Amino acid sequence: MTSELQEIIDDLAQRLHSPTVLEDHDERIVVYSSHSQPIDEVRRDSILRRTTRPEVMAWFRDHGILGATEPMRIPGQPDLGILGRLCVPVRHQGRLMGWMFLIDDDQRLSDTEIALARRAARHAALLLYDEELSVRLTSGLLSHLLSRSEDLREAAAAQIADQGLMPFRTPCVVAVIQPLGLAEGVALECVKEALRDAALDGDLGSGQAVPGRQALRLGYADQGVVLVRTRTPEDDRPGIAVAQEVTTALRHRIGDDNPARVVAAVGDPQPRLMDAHQSYRQARLAIKVAAAVPTAGVVTRWRDLGVFRTLAQLPEPAVELAIDPRLMTLFAAGDPALVSTLEVYLDLGCDVKAASARLHLHRATLYYRLEKAQRLTGANLRDGNDRLAIHLSFKLARLAGLHSCPTGLVPSEQMSESLR
Repeated sequence: MTSELQEIIDDLAQRLHSPTVLEDHDERIVVYSSHSQPIDEVRRDSILRRTTRPEVMAWFRDHGILGATEPMRIPGQPDLGILGRLCVPVRHQGRLMGWMFLIDDDQRLSDTEIALARRAARHAALLLYDEELSVRLTSGLLSHLLSRSEDLREAAAAQIADQGLMPFRTPCVVAVIQPLGLAEGVALECVKEALRDAALDGDLGSGQAVPGRQALRLGYADQGVVLVRTRTPEDDRPGIAVAQEVTTALRHRIGDDNPARVVAAVGDPQPRLMDAHQSYRQARLAIKVAAAVPTAGVVTRWRDLGVFRTLAQLPEPAVELAIDPRLMTLFAAGDPALVSTLEVYLDLGCDVKAASARLHLHRATLYYRLEKAQRLTGANLRDGNDRLAIHLSFKLARLAGLHSCPTGLVPSEQMSESLR
């Protein structure tokens, strides 16, 4: 689809000797022509950033592009770095699919050339409409494939295979990406935009590119879901790659000045499409852990979660009820240093030397804090059952959102040393 649109835009730009860009109805660049002619700051920025600045959007909208049904000229605005343009609305059966913008600052394009642009826009509109229908269809199929109903899963897998989207018996993995700290409606819109922005043509290893139709995507509630084909049932690298790609796109959409977090996770690869729901369930549980517990890198892997694989499957009411009340007594004491010291000590297998080094504490200070923690909680740190109960309760408290105190461990070490 993109290659056909690229051919249309390249051909038009070459015939009219005018740099040309095709944008969708969200004013997001779809394809653009190469250019030997002068371009302006807006064209350069939109290519680099894949988005248009709000003040530039306002300039074009103020000139009526949203309601335009015929080609129209938009004057330049030097203060915004805009050269004059010909705007050609891209509509299918009256429905706005986007616009073609041709730089034409000196208004040299003739009526005959504008007619060529109008015909190109009609062709592009049909392709964009077909792509929109395809996205809706594949999103619905993916939703059924990941459902709890075996009948729906089987029918969806068969239809995905029949349409050539993925073979029925192909290894696959699911990635889930979620923003934290955004209103639900805003989160869903950002997720959908990020799924469109992300280049999900990943790599299967050994330099083999993944065709775009081997990654199916779905925006649901406040999460983005991507199903991607893998080379083997053990290889989750394509899932990690698409999760990173969507995370980057989502972070860009949210904006660097927004404190909202973005978390991503992948389940274990599965041997066939019918089993993709297992990977999806694992990725959703891993997202729950990623949201509550600092983790290494950009993407959390289900296979790396150790004890959290078990804890994350507890019903939410049971998580808080399972926390040892002795640990809650320690939290209530309001001493973050004491809490951090005890958790690091337990995370490191009660290794005094390692805990002292990690916390930058003299051993005498470490012993003092541990003794104080024992007095407050009534727990005996020499007793394996007490240590296990308190240690598990720390992890449960994080899942329940009752404990977010830094542990002193850097994230990668926390996951590798305390969970394996």
